[in-house]
Amino acid sequence: MVTLKRTDSNDPDLGGLITLLDRELQEYDGEDHKFYHQFNSVDKLKHVVIACHDGIPVACGAVKAFDTESAEIKRMFVLLDYRRKD
Repeated sequence: MVTLKRTDSNDPDLGGLITLLDRELQEYDGEDHKFYHQFNSVDKLKHVVIACHDGIPVACGAVKAFDTESAEIKRMFVLLDYRRKD
């Protein structure tokens, strides 16, 4: 069963998923990863969603508001074994 948890950047489940996301991005980005990493801080995200499958965190995403009319989707990630599932 999949459940969704609304949380913020202080959630330890987010930290674990972000670590895995950063590892994957480092493989894709290669030497450019250091440059892109500066834009990916999560220390002040107020609107985070974590998907859990049978209590195990398997996906995450966040919304970072810029002002009252615009926002950016941040740190969207799904564990490899849970991608492309119904």
